[in-house]
Amino acid sequence: MNHLLLWFAKLSLAADPPGPGPFGSNLMLQPVPGAPRGISADGWKQGKLCDVTKAPYSATNGSNATTELQHAINDCGNLPTGGTVLVPSGITLLTASLFLQSNLTLRVEEGATLLGTTALGDAPLIYTRRGCTMMWGHAGFLNGARCIKMKDPLVGWDDCEEWSKLENVVVEGGGMLDANAEHWYGKDLPKNGDMRPMMLDFLWVDGLTIKDMKIRRPGFWTTHPTFSNNVRITGNDILTTGHNTDGCDPDSCWNVYIANNSFSTGDDCIAIKAGKDWSGRMVNISTQNVLAENNYFLKGHGVSIGSETSGWVRNVTIRNSKLDGTDLAVRIKSMRGRGGGVEDVTYENLKGTVVGGVQLTLNYHVADKTNSTATPVIRRITIRNVDVSAEKSGVSCDGLSDSLISGIILENVTIRGKGAEKDECSNCHFDSTSGSKPVPKC
Repeated sequence: MNHLLLWFAKLSLAADPPGPGPFGSNLMLQPVPGAPRGISADGWKQGKLCDVTKAPYSATNGSNATTELQHAINDCGNLPTGGTVLVPSGITLLTASLFLQSNLTLRVEEGATLLGTTALGDAPLIYTRRGCTMMWGHAGFLNGARCIKMKDPLVGWDDCEEWSKLENVVVEGGGMLDANAEHWYGKDLPKNGDMRPMMLDFLWVDGLTIKDMKIRRPGFWTTHPTFSNNVRITGNDILTTGHNTDGCDPDSCWNVYIANNSFSTGDDCIAIKAGKDWSGRMVNISTQNVLAENNYFLKGHGVSIGSETSGWVRNVTIRNSKLDGTDLAVRIKSMRGRGGGVEDVTYENLKGTVVGGVQLTLNYHVADKTNSTATPVIRRITIRNVDVSAEKSGVSCDGLSDSLISGIILENVTIRGKGAEKDECSNCHFDSTSGSKPVPKC
């Protein structure tokens, strides 16, 4: 009994409590609606219309239209009645980084393309979050809020005192968003790789919808809502191949719905995050209430949570999806130094082919033992009705001596193929493995 009490004491002291939400801490019913404009078939017709091919913008096919596009965004954004920037079918426009505004729909219609320019100055340095750490980095292809006032003195973990927070932002239309950013992860990669531009980099947005787009060639993570609430990402075709080009990375966000997307990526297909290390713990905004369903996962490192868990990731469901050659069906990762943790997660109704079946780890990278507030937690994980053929590994669970991965429930988890019998288990506790085969040897 004394050993059991000691274990619970260690677990309770392993990390600070979860942080609040970015726009208050109200949980919404899933699926969340996202921004109110653009959800109906003709929703984009509400408010003012700014067709970038017409006066006063008059952008022409094949031209660098950065000035014209930003002019249209400024004209149609921040209006109480809303506005739409329209890129009509049959046109390709080159653009540098664009900064969206509130109450705005950016509608790139099927057959139209926004194509990124490649000059270094076309992605200006801004204060932002890169790799889940507050820092200076290159602006994304499409951007949300900006820092409009820095702290004095600077504090290091978040040096922005005031953000231009947005609400009700929609990106839709069925067209192509191509950041054309392969040069950012090629031979000219900056010394600090985290400075690379995200693609859809939406900080501080309350009400965000990204739907039905073809999304290609980011410089870093592809779809990156950060410090955002009521986020709906549906029906997109996301194809990437470069280093760290995750498909979708909600980061310190509440109330997120990710559905009916296709992912083939150069890193994680989905990676749900909440800040990294000291910066993430000090910012202390959690990710909560995420539902990802009916997605199609092809190439990519996994359907993941972490490894950036410093503000906590909680209340996540990933379900009803197909895997086709994905590295891992279930992947939850953190490490010493991150702090925070992951709890109350369900993976269910996943089928297909994978390299490995299940990976739960607090040793994503090996690090020296640190104080308890920087020791992460993984607990209360349910994996049910998962049926995959695995090439190399089955179930891998790797906790810490002072932070066991606990409360794991496997229900009807079937792993077939060469990897089925290859499992690893250390510092983990499975509450149940009913109907599962093979049973992990813990």
